[in-house]
Amino acid sequence: MKLAGVAVLTALYFVAVWILIAQEHRYLGAFVVFVVALVAAIQVVRSLEVSPSSFSAAGNTLPATSIQETIETHAAEPETPERQRARFLGALGHELRNPLNSVTGFADMLLSGLDGDLNAEQERSVITIRASAERLLRLVATVVDRARVRAGTFRLQQQWVAPSELVSEAANFVRTRAEGKSVIGDVADALPRVFVDRHRTIDALVALAVLVIHSSGTDVAIRVAPPRRDQVGKGFVQFDLITHLKDSSADTLSIVERLERPSSRTDALGLEVSVARSIIEAHGGRIWTEAGTAGSLRVCMTLPISS
Repeated sequence: MKLAGVAVLTALYFVAVWILIAQEHRYLGAFVVFVVALVAAIQVVRSLEVSPSSFSAAGNTLPATSIQETIETHAAEPETPERQRARFLGALGHELRNPLNSVTGFADMLLSGLDGDLNAEQERSVITIRASAERLLRLVATVVDRARVRAGTFRLQQQWVAPSELVSEAANFVRTRAEGKSVIGDVADALPRVFVDRHRTIDALVALAVLVIHSSGTDVAIRVAPPRRDQVGKGFVQFDLITHLKDSSADTLSIVERLERPSSRTDALGLEVSVARSIIEAHGGRIWTEAGTAGSLRVCMTLPISS
């Protein structure tokens, strides 16, 4: 009530001042007084909305909406260290992606010849720069995804993608990291699309192919067979990364160990393989190895063909 009385007296004061100024034909001053009075009135109204007069007369309690908001605020689960780390790395990854995307963009511009033709040595240098920037981009994405998996905030951005597109893009990226090695993509005709996170699935294929090449030192072929159904009737497409090992027993052990226990490795590839497994399992697929004939080995990966 006191606040309301002060508001009335203030309003009367501004009215009296406005009348006096207007009578002297000082219209600019009168307009200024009017604007100040209007702003003051708005502030008073806002104060009245949150003043004690808005409390209920019976128990002098806050409105129900305020009580609910207070309960929700205090009941909210505090942010865990894993979530804080994931949020920090996500922000850091965003800041790192911008300059790296600029590097790849300018590299593409140079390779396209917009600023003039490059000689052979210059072209090789620009290709190396672009491949290194692309590699860093993928490593940044892997670190951020790993933190989100541990924090429980990892989310897929799924869409329908043709398996041939996944294999083609993955093979191109693998070639930039495995110079001198052959990477062959072989996809059956008329395969149904898979419902996956496109970029993360390509990253998973790249990580598995690089694992096979680095562990065996040989070429790799990526094949996709016609769709099948599992025991519960769910349709899936199987991707096979096939290689012929030089030392079948030792190389097989190395690949299996790095695939089954990627987190035990302290290198970037171990981190990539660990995230690749998490990504495929988040899609409802799985990864395993199978020994073939004549010293061959298959790293198998399945992806669903339904949402």
